[in-house]
Amino acid sequence: MTLFTLSSLYSMAKVGLTFFSGAATALIAYTAVLNKQRRLRVKTRQSDEATRRDLREQHAPTNAHYVPSEEPHALTLLPKAELLLSAGPRKSTRDTELGEDVTGTVLTSERIVFWVLDGTSDTVVISSSQGRDLLSSRLFCLAISAALHQLAHRYEDTHQLAKAAFDAAIQQLRNHLEEHQAVFKSFVEKEQQTPHWDVSTTMLLGILSKTGELDLFRIGDSKAICFDDTKQVVSTPIDQKPASIGLGRVYARLVRGEPMTLELYAPDRSEQLHRGHASGVRRVIAFSDGIGPGTEQYLQRMLGQRTYGQFHDGLSRTPNKTYDDKALVLVSFEAMS
Repeated sequence: MTLFTLSSLYSMAKVGLTFFSGAATALIAYTAVLNKQRRLRVKTRQSDEATRRDLREQHAPTNAHYVPSEEPHALTLLPKAELLLSAGPRKSTRDTELGEDVTGTVLTSERIVFWVLDGTSDTVVISSSQGRDLLSSRLFCLAISAALHQLAHRYEDTHQLAKAAFDAAIQQLRNHLEEHQAVFKSFVEKEQQTPHWDVSTTMLLGILSKTGELDLFRIGDSKAICFDDTKQVVSTPIDQKPASIGLGRVYARLVRGEPMTLELYAPDRSEQLHRGHASGVRRVIAFSDGIGPGTEQYLQRMLGQRTYGQFHDGLSRTPNKTYDDKALVLVSFEAMS
């Protein structure tokens, strides 16, 4: 009885030890699986965080704390232009104002073409019976301006653009001559002692690029003041050249004869044709000689010291005591606000 009991107890203990040994092995294996899964979750979480961090870095410009670059190449520049015109009193018995200054612009995203034409006020005016000008300095200026509008996109060089516009304008006046032969013939018959009649204008023509390159062409005495992006004056080769004398104008000449002819006379000498180029230009003010010396000094001094709004307000309040047409064009590439 005792032997059986001891043997049974030994067998039961052996079975129990075997059970506990198997349970421990299973527990260790299970724990290892849990640890492996935990490590995998941690690794996955770390990987996800790294991916999100990379995405944040890639899209940093949209972050609220991102500060955009203020370097010039990072700015968005837009072309702007403003034209200011004022007709002076006529210097003869004709009962209309002068109105012979003409200015204009053609703007694209990459460049601005601008011009100032100052028609001669004391030249002939030939009109139809309805009072419409058929030949006058004012009409000549308007014809050149219209041609510049049409041709500006075809030329990169101001001199070539000017010559093309002159040719187109003279052709327009010749069309008037052919269409209204009777009016012109009647006028010529009344002026037996005069061999020819002239109308004329000066010209300042410029092309300002978005990159700050400026090309200027001048016949006559209109002027341009150029500024860089810090509002400092930028000099050009034509700044030191005096107003042209002699053929410092472009002429359209009506010549008596059978038939009557209309010819173009443009300066061709270096002292009459002024060319200029400058770099680093952001803003240009171009104006005719009707702008007085006091206003010219204001333009050069105040635009470099004030904001555009302050400058504009001051210019509108500045007396300009000259008895002449006044034309001013302000062109610039300004940073988008």
